[in-house]
Amino acid sequence: MNRMLYAITVVSILSLGFVASSQANSMARRGFTTYDATKLIGLTVKARDGVQLGRIFNLMVDSNGHVDFAIVGQPGVEDSPGRLVVVPFSTLMISKGKSDKISVVFNADKEKFYEGPDWSDINLSNPKQAASVDRYYGIQPYWTRTARKQAPMNEPFLDMPY
Repeated sequence: MNRMLYAITVVSILSLGFVASSQANSMARRGFTTYDATKLIGLTVKARDGVQLGRIFNLMVDSNGHVDFAIVGQPGVEDSPGRLVVVPFSTLMISKGKSDKISVVFNADKEKFYEGPDWSDINLSNPKQAASVDRYYGIQPYWTRTARKQAPMNEPFLDMPY
């Protein structure tokens, strides 16, 4: 009886290790990477054509821990950020090159950025104003999506609103 219990325990532990490894490999294949927010602040944001738009000044996180918006400072005088533009964080493509240098690309029309909402004019804690920023950039706010696809059991994070 003890051998049977021991065998079941060993098989269970090995199965859990296989599932965890499989999940990690699945996330890696999809390009899942985490970034330290302190290393994102200050990075240059470029348009898809390589034009420098500004630098990340701040990140706005909601009470659920979702990074909603980036505040991007357009070039100003000396070290000041200039005008602070609110952009949905989902419009930023963040990647790491071979030299581990992080690059940030604004994946929307750069003209929208130039005319984008000024941080001083928007109350991002007001859901209607925050939603208006998303919609300005052509994005549906994640908290307004009602029908979400159920993720398969081995990929539990796919339907998370990131």
